[in-house]
Amino acid sequence: MTRNQLRDIRSHLMQGLHAMNGQLTSGVIALENCPDDTDFAAQLAQHGLSVAMQRRRVARIREFEAALKRLSHTDYGVCEECGEEIGVARLKANPSARLCVHCQAAEEEGVQNHARRCA
Repeated sequence: MTRNQLRDIRSHLMQGLHAMNGQLTSGVIALENCPDDTDFAAQLAQHGLSVAMQRRRVARIREFEAALKRLSHTDYGVCEECGEEIGVARLKANPSARLCVHCQAAEEEGVQNHARRCA
């Protein structure tokens, strides 16, 4: 991977972190006292959705921070499963990717011992 590609990926990660940190300040919707059970149920559902989205943002921030740390070391862009290089196009699309396309597909399929197929 070239220095320009690494710089572009770092920039993308930093922009993503900045955007996600800005979204964290939006907060979770507070529940209000409702005389109507239907309104309360709707508020409760909205609150649950807000909490789930907030958790997802925090998880994504952690993924981006971990990718930035890996970017500073020599293991960025190397599949954690098989040790092969992750394609530049994949890293540009998802800079926090830890697995190559083959290993990611195998993980999603639940296949064990797939490292032989990656070589």
